[in-house]
Amino acid sequence: MTEETGLRDVWRGGVATWECDEMGHMNTRFYVARCMEGVAMLFGHAGLPRLFAPGAATTLTVESMHIRFLRELRAAACVHVSAGFTALGPDSASVVAVMFNSQTGERAATFRIDLRHVASDAGTALPWPTYFVERAGVQLTEVPAIALPRGVGEVPRATSASLLRADALNLGCVGMGAVDAAGCDPFGRMLPQAFVGAMADGVRQLITPLRQLAERHSDRPGPHFGSAALEFQIVNSGWPRAGDCYEIRAGLEKADARTQSLINWMLDPFTGRSFGAMQVIAICFDLEARKLIPISASALAELDGLSVPTLAL
Repeated sequence: MTEETGLRDVWRGGVATWECDEMGHMNTRFYVARCMEGVAMLFGHAGLPRLFAPGAATTLTVESMHIRFLRELRAAACVHVSAGFTALGPDSASVVAVMFNSQTGERAATFRIDLRHVASDAGTALPWPTYFVERAGVQLTEVPAIALPRGVGEVPRATSASLLRADALNLGCVGMGAVDAAGCDPFGRMLPQAFVGAMADGVRQLITPLRQLAERHSDRPGPHFGSAALEFQIVNSGWPRAGDCYEIRAGLEKADARTQSLINWMLDPFTGRSFGAMQVIAICFDLEARKLIPISASALAELDGLSVPTLAL
């Protein structure tokens, strides 16, 4: 067990150089990938190993995920993840996980995940086996205060995202592509880390001009002027499958002197339906001092004219 009450260690390793992005820290998709490995370990300890193995009769789907990024993880950092169950339903479970810098003991990130137990082939919800309920039920723990939402809503709302609504809101296209089989689970559904990776790659086309705008109004412009994510709220409305094409629409929801809230919708370019949505709380980030850069009042006035009149989720 870990120092976080009720959580057990479920992943341990380190940060590779190739997992770091242009800001010099581990890219968000790898935070999610390590967390999901930990989820597999947590369920294995509760009697359901190999839920993500080829040929498994049942598996898990991520219904929603909330992430707070608390400390940077840079190349060569030693890392571990601790996790526990916070709620069980007939075919659902909620998990909390905390990612630590193993050398300093500092919390690097927190995750709250709502999962569904489904048939691997059809994706229909299935009840938990009795032995799992008995084992996981006695392990239930509280969500640590550090993992509670700060810049996003407490409960993910059902997304009303669609191409039609994206056009009406003037959400720009920042990404498009087709889902590679390598980014899917053994049953052909897009992995959450691949979803986050596609969103992260696309949202650069929104964040970069917003960052440049803030830099133009800053009293300390220069090559040190970067960006970083503080918080994600993700809702699954039917992950795409291998071979599906997708389009990412994004826009600025609001900004204040410290943060920017960004809308990100992954949509089917042919039917217009939503695959999923993600709200991002981002900051301007000093790459030399490794800390937040405030957004000036004049920059906020200009950003206000670029925002869309909607909530992200």
